[in-house]
Amino acid sequence: MRRTEALNKLHEEWIPHNRPIFIGDLHQSLEKDLEELHKKALHVFTEGCSKALHMQAIGRKGKIGHIHITFFRNRIIRKDFRCRIYWYEQDLYADLVECYMEYDASWAFQHLMKFHASILQESKKYIGKILEADLTLIMRQEASLYMNYITNLFRHVIKVAVEQDIFLQLDKEEELYIRSGEHKDYNELIYKYESRLVDTEDIKQRLIPNEHDEYIHGNFRNIDLQEIYFKLVNLCYAYFTNTNLTSSLLVGCPLIGTDFRNAQLTKANFGHSLIHGADFGGADLTEAQFEEVQASYVMPTIEEFHIPPFMPTRFVGANLTNAVFVNADLRGADFRGAIFHGTSFSESRLDGAHFCEQDLKLIQLSPEQRKGLKIYS
Repeated sequence: MRRTEALNKLHEEWIPHNRPIFIGDLHQSLEKDLEELHKKALHVFTEGCSKALHMQAIGRKGKIGHIHITFFRNRIIRKDFRCRIYWYEQDLYADLVECYMEYDASWAFQHLMKFHASILQESKKYIGKILEADLTLIMRQEASLYMNYITNLFRHVIKVAVEQDIFLQLDKEEELYIRSGEHKDYNELIYKYESRLVDTEDIKQRLIPNEHDEYIHGNFRNIDLQEIYFKLVNLCYAYFTNTNLTSSLLVGCPLIGTDFRNAQLTKANFGHSLIHGADFGGADLTEAQFEEVQASYVMPTIEEFHIPPFMPTRFVGANLTNAVFVNADLRGADFRGAIFHGTSFSESRLDGAHFCEQDLKLIQLSPEQRKGLKIYS
């Protein structure tokens, strides 16, 4: 076998079939240890805010305009799993006074090392055809999958972190961008903070014509948007915290990671929307409609590996009185502490969904739906 054939076999057969095993192990560890991982990441972030605040107090730091969660592939290859969180002024990389905290992400990258050990063993079957440099390149490419899990953990953490007093006390630009990615290279926005007050009427005038097809990371907190109409509008990672969306239509919308905590969503219609990782914690969803929504948080498999590693969709503490889920994919969703009265889960998938034991007496589920639930006393 030639070297090219050996590499093709590795890339086209071994990696696609074995990648889900190691990512699956990571997925399980994140799910199992989420509370503790959340606590540690939040601690590092708030400590960094405290450090930046002190530097501002002594005149060594100006207004914060950017916060970057930064990965170093060279470090990862050397088995140094620390990434950094940088607090930058508006000038970003031109900010000459560094302010950062290091975050130990070994909980994620240890699974990448297990992947490396396994592919190293596999490469020995090709007797000299696969070089160490080939495996290093593969590792650098695979690392991004593990970075995604860390990024999504921080998406989860940032929602809480930006509500902490220490973050609010920072002297910040009117707009502050929190991003995650490689050092001075590709990165993605995970949170946009706006300090200026939202003008409700201005927001309504922009939204009601429904002319734009995306408002990713949009800030729609604490406003009245009753009976607003969205169809096929991208609202991923938007913030509707404490917003009134009574009788609104959000039909066929990408709502991945969207924050609806404590929102008024009575009679809202989310039909055919993608709500992976959306947070409805504490929201009033009385008579809300969820026909054929996609909200799965599933173990990565060869067949479903295209589904990104979102956080579970959360209905924790939500009022689901007379809410209707029809043909919905709710695998892995968290319903703990929700209010159930007349709630329907007709023909919905609930594998791995989280419920309190006492609440299961209040809802009608088929024997098939009850299989595989995660039940808490």
